[in-house]
Parts: sequence; structure tokens; C-alpha cells
Amino acid sequence: MIKKTAIALLFFQVFLSCNGQENKITETTYTQKLESELKGAVKEVISYTYKVENGKIPLKNANYTGKVTMTFDSIGNVITINKLWDFGTTGKSAFLSRYSGKGKAISFIETGRFDDGDLKKINFKHVWSDDYNYAIRSPEDSTFITFITLDKNYSLLKSVYKHKETVLFMEEYKTTYKDDKILETTIKTTNNFDGKMVVSYQIQVVQEYDNHGNPTFIYEYNNSSKQKMENVLYKEYTYY
Repeated sequence: MIKKTAIALLFFQVFLSCNGQENKITETTYTQKLESELKGAVKEVISYTYKVENGKIPLKNANYTGKVTMTFDSIGNVITINKLWDFGTTGKSAFLSRYSGKGKAISFIETGRFDDGDLKKINFKHVWSDDYNYAIRSPEDSTFITFITLDKNYSLLKSVYKHKETVLFMEEYKTTYKDDKILETTIKTTNNFDGKMVVSYQIQVVQEYDNHGNPTFIYEYNNSSKQKMENVLYKEYTYY
């Protein structure tokens, strides 16, 4: 069950929450790019996560603990998501998701391995219940479902991972802005450990941006006081 929860986390860890678009978004203009408020005609974004040790900010090199690569078409639909993570004693994981469809009519095939387990391939589909809520479902296993809630601009507000009616994992996002750019994102996480719900917080504070206003360097804390930095994230962007 814990591994299922860890796998669910991989779907959303790369995204920074966003709800600062000024113009109303119509249904016909929805793309997955809006869920993370990427600015400009983004073709690819690569996010590297490094653990901070002894208070020293690590340089960007090959010793990352996580690497997530997302590619988009020229409209903003996701083409692929490739995730590589090293959880230390918990194990390693590698996942590749290939998407098809446009707008809200999205499906994808995920191929991946968690720790030393078997390589698995699973089909998923986005099923919308209204304009701002959808479920990620797999026909191979209908008992595990992820529910996504978006704001009126299609920015990510909440993700809930369930096994049947039991909540295994939940993330709630709150983002603040300055000069129309993401300044800080708070992610409230609730994990179900053998029936006990444990709440934790992750604070991401943007330090640098590129010319389009997309975050390129982020401090990450695991407590609201922001006294001890846990990770730093470096992001690289390619544009059409």
C-alpha cells in the first residue's frame, strides 16, 4: 500500500500549483499546460531535484535525486512525461508516460518500475465529471483512482488518490504570486499509513525565473517555518 502511495506522488510532484491567470479560460482552450501555469510556448521542461546536505546548496550536476522531463505540443497538450527518482532506502523508480488526445480528451500509457519490481504497463484515461474535476482511471484496475480538482483557470488545486472509497494520499495546493509570477507554493499532503492520516507540508519558494517568467531555481522546505531547506529544484525550458 505504501508503494502505491509513493507511485501516486510521482504524478504530481513535478507541478507547481497555479491560480493567477487573469483572463477567463474557456473549455475549448483547456490544455494540461495550464495546470502548472507554464508561460510561453513551452516545448520541454526538465526539473532536477537535489537534496540539501549540511546546509550547502548543491550545484546542478548528475547527482540529482529526481529528474522529471515533460514535453508538450505547440498548443500545450502533454506528449510525454519521463520520471526518474531515487528514494534512498525506499528504492528507485522510473516511469514513462506517453499521451494521446487533445484538450480534455486525454489518455496515456504508463510504463514503469518501482524499486526492483517487475516492469509494468498500464493504460489510463481522464474522465471529467464537470468543467473543473476529472478522474484518472485505469481499465486494468478500477479500484485505484486519482481525482483532480482545478480552479476556474484550470490550475491544480487538489489531487486525491483512492483505493475504492479509502483515501490513500491527498495533496492540496496554495500558491502566492508577485508581479504575475509564482512566488511560493504550499503543498499540504495527507498520507494514510495503516489507517492513520498523517499531515505534512512542503513549501516551494522560487528564487529565479527565465525571460518568460517561468521558475528556474526553487528552494524546497518540509515545514511551514522554512528554517531548514530540504531540497533545491533546477528547471530548464525549451520553447517553440
